[in-house]
Amino acid sequence: MKQRLIQSFNPWVVVFVGMALFHTWRGSIADIVIFGVGAALILSQVFGMYSLGLAKQPTFPTWSIALTVLVSAVLLYISPRHELVNFLVLLAYVPIGFALVMYRDRVHPTPSRQDLRGRLVWAIWAIAFALIELAAYLGSKVVGDFSVYPTISVLLDPVLDTPLGRATFVALWLMSGVYLFGVRRRR
Repeated sequence: MKQRLIQSFNPWVVVFVGMALFHTWRGSIADIVIFGVGAALILSQVFGMYSLGLAKQPTFPTWSIALTVLVSAVLLYISPRHELVNFLVLLAYVPIGFALVMYRDRVHPTPSRQDLRGRLVWAIWAIAFALIELAAYLGSKVVGDFSVYPTISVLLDPVLDTPLGRATFVALWLMSGVYLFGVRRRR
């Protein structure tokens, strides 16, 4: 029973619910919606509350992934930050994201020791990173100065304000997502 619980536990539930609660406390409506909807979708999958979704996770050819990353990077390079083009590029990823997570994953093979060890390493890293970010956020609120205890967004803002920095960051972010989702490996 314990092994079955470990196999079926989805650690993203904790991440999305935690982030939704954090952003509720913070008062960031857009982030509440993003993480709240993500948490609801994951929880509904975990508890089998719906039978919607693709039969299996889709795979994409390498050329289409490269083209999507390249077009996104170029669009973000030529458009100013926080403008309509940036919003439209983000909006275009919503159906892609849903396609990657909305599939009926009925078969859960027993994870190997290496898989469990890898999950543990990623979980420790993610929790440590989240705690550091939370401490920086709280510290900056107490002191009233984001330069004393900068959060990741404060540190990245100067880079993201430049077209090349924005395009490079998004291209790296998209490629890491492709790797983490294993989209290319699932052929």
